[in-house]
Amino acid sequence: MSSSKPSLLFDLGNVLLPIDLDKTYQAFAALSDRFSAEEVKELTHSQALWARYESGLQTEEEFRDFLRHSLALNCSDVQFDLAFSALLLDFHPQVYTWLENIAKQYAIYLLSNTSLIHAKQFTQVPLGPQGESLFGLFKKTYFSFDLGMIKPDEKIYHHVLEDLSLKPENLVFFDDNFHNIESAKRVGIDGVLINPSCSLQQIDSYLLQLCS
Repeated sequence: MSSSKPSLLFDLGNVLLPIDLDKTYQAFAALSDRFSAEEVKELTHSQALWARYESGLQTEEEFRDFLRHSLALNCSDVQFDLAFSALLLDFHPQVYTWLENIAKQYAIYLLSNTSLIHAKQFTQVPLGPQGESLFGLFKKTYFSFDLGMIKPDEKIYHHVLEDLSLKPENLVFFDDNFHNIESAKRVGIDGVLINPSCSLQQIDSYLLQLCS
């Protein structure tokens, strides 16, 4: 790590925004003519059903039709979007003030595997004192569906580093997924595996150590 302060790269889900994937699996199962929530979960993971959409390789319409076919869903677009977004919980209390304080000391960025359907929702949540979105605090945000690639593909980290003209040793990455952290480390980035149950406190502790 260089003597100057590093830049900070945050994941979103289960770091700044709590999520519960089981809620979406259950919601899809309720709309399915064939599959239970556990089966929806297994199919989603084993066949990487969201990967093309989160990589920006499917439109919303294509993704809905693809999942309707893959999971035997019988639903309208509105019902689909509600089920798919059931995983999005409420932001951490005071997360805006917390991140605002960090942004006064560090250059902060966001890198998230996500979709347009979800981004339309979480980017509109008013969290600041004047109803500001959290995302205005970042110097830049990177969403997988815009980039055409998803974590843990190492290419995504190389893209961020090149775009920001940063050396890997000058970037710290916070993510709750082990594979994402490991691939970032292979690129040379200081990756910190986050425990979703205490994410903000864990990051605070890390930054305190960084300054000591």
